[in-house]
Amino acid sequence: KFIFFFYIIFYLSNNFAYSQNISYANLDLIIKTSDVGKKIISYFSEKNQKVIDELKKKELQIREKENKLISQKNLLQEQEFSKKVNDIKKEIQEFNAKSKERINKLKDERQIVSNAFLIEINKVIKEYAEKNNIDMILSSNQMLIGKSSLDLTEKILQQVNKNIKNFKIN
Repeated sequence: KFIFFFYIIFYLSNNFAYSQNISYANLDLIIKTSDVGKKIISYFSEKNQKVIDELKKKELQIREKENKLISQKNLLQEQEFSKKVNDIKKEIQEFNAKSKERINKLKDERQIVSNAFLIEINKVIKEYAEKNNIDMILSSNQMLIGKSSLDLTEKILQQVNKNIKNFKIN
């Protein structure tokens, strides 16, 4: 009896394991090619370029001050020259600190928006899996190989574009 019972449980558990519906999708591709994903990438690219341009402009102004001071080195008294050198050094330190702060703030903002978008994508994936009786959807980045018929990337991308339209970036 015990052997028979053990055999039944073993047989049922093996059949259950083989009957699971498992698929995969390329989440990175969905993020980069979805309508909202493209808007997010474009928004942060423009914002990043704007910050870079502003920082380059300020850096150029500081360099011009530095060059002007170097050209006046022989005309200024040593004390006055040292004071102006220290002022420029202080301005450079402030510039570096503000630059780092702005870049980190932009990175943090991008991370927050990306995480919020991922949450929305996960909702769409979960809904898709429930509607289509899929037990598990793996990320294609975390697997070695799979049948192309199990790839749901395009179908999920269509659902993401259909269901996520009013996503606020800022």
